[in-house]
Amino acid sequence: MPASPPVLKFLEGGGAMGERIRAFDWASHPLGPAERWPEALRMALSLCLNSSFPTAIYWGPDLHVLYNDAWSVIPAEKHPWMLGQPARVGWSDIWDIVGPQFTRLMETGEGMALYEEMLPMVRGGQPRETWWNYSITAIRNPDHSVAGIFNQGNEITQLVLARRRREAELARWREMFRQAPVPVALLRGTSHTFEFANDAYLALVGGRDLVGKPLRDALPEVVEQGFLELLDGVLHTGEPYIGAGAKVKLQRAAEGPVEERVLDFIYQPMRDAAGEVDGVLVLATDVTERARAESALRLSNWQLGEERARLASLMEAEQRARLALRRFNETLEAQVKSRTAELTRALEAQQAAADRLRAAFATDMIFQGFMDADGILRDANPTALNAIRCRLEEVVGRPFWETPWFTATAGAPERIRAAVEEARQGRTVRGTLAVKLPAGERSFRFSIRPVANARGEIVGLVPEAMPA
Repeated sequence: MPASPPVLKFLEGGGAMGERIRAFDWASHPLGPAERWPEALRMALSLCLNSSFPTAIYWGPDLHVLYNDAWSVIPAEKHPWMLGQPARVGWSDIWDIVGPQFTRLMETGEGMALYEEMLPMVRGGQPRETWWNYSITAIRNPDHSVAGIFNQGNEITQLVLARRRREAELARWREMFRQAPVPVALLRGTSHTFEFANDAYLALVGGRDLVGKPLRDALPEVVEQGFLELLDGVLHTGEPYIGAGAKVKLQRAAEGPVEERVLDFIYQPMRDAAGEVDGVLVLATDVTERARAESALRLSNWQLGEERARLASLMEAEQRARLALRRFNETLEAQVKSRTAELTRALEAQQAAADRLRAAFATDMIFQGFMDADGILRDANPTALNAIRCRLEEVVGRPFWETPWFTATAGAPERIRAAVEEARQGRTVRGTLAVKLPAGERSFRFSIRPVANARGEIVGLVPEAMPA
């Protein structure tokens, strides 16, 4: 039995691709027998086969392809057919992109590195967008002429798509905060630099340009009012701060006077991926009108008491005067009661708005979530998830009405689906609903609120529920 020919030194090793290259019929290939390959190709191929990083070599005028095990997954179903193919043939699907790059390198000898390069590769019979980081470097002959290309790279498609999903999710939340009816801002770092401020916050401070500026420069009039010290405390301790009825002086117009406003507000610490506090979320409610109403009510009550005392002293006059004064007193009381009722209703409305703001962030009782415009669940708070004993990843991506909050209750999925359809038309839906949860049947007051972008397009839906 004849002995196998000895393995050429530069073809030793290389795993499965090393075996394929050694077994290939190079004598009938344009590159010719391996023992006649030039030294530059031998050295490059030896480096390629023994590298754990995806590496390919394109050699000769037609750029015939040689590659290692790590690179073999890149051509997908074209492997192992790709071995020895001219680059123009092997990469016909992306040649309009990589062809000019290869031609330029062969002509000039100048290598290049590309990052997040989109290549529409055919995979599974269909062109698909794929993203890559890769480099191409000239392989030179002893006379310094360019003989081939040394290529290394790896696919980053999933990283790019994941980043895009995160960016889209962030954009949705930013849009929802931008449209929030209460002032919201995000401050970063020890200088409390504005990273975000919604429309309501900008209106509160007179529409000033805030983003990218430290608080000290953006709102200089608040520096001496103690708010910087409060923010420093939240940043250093990691504990939230809640302010009620705080008076703040703001210059709400460029050339206008400083105006005193009364605010309820929350400073909520924000943490980075490592758990360190790196910013503060500011949520506020302008309760100036409520404070004025309370002051007016106190003044009215005092005036009423004074008037009654004066009327009592005049009641000792003759009967006709007493009767006239009595009628005047009755009329005055009716007017004061009417005004008091109006002020009370205003106070109740303002208090309700403040309560809603606090409740939105007191997630120990309220069930909250976020759907896209088609009713697909994208997020839910811990309170809602605990009620169904599920993790977020178990419900995200499902139609809201097909989640465990409703599927155990007869008729609930249909009712919620109808409510979602109505909210998609731009209307807030409210109602009550009894559902069967792992802990037993519970009744809730619920709402589904549409979220629109600046063009008025519905971009999401916010479901909320509170025990009835």
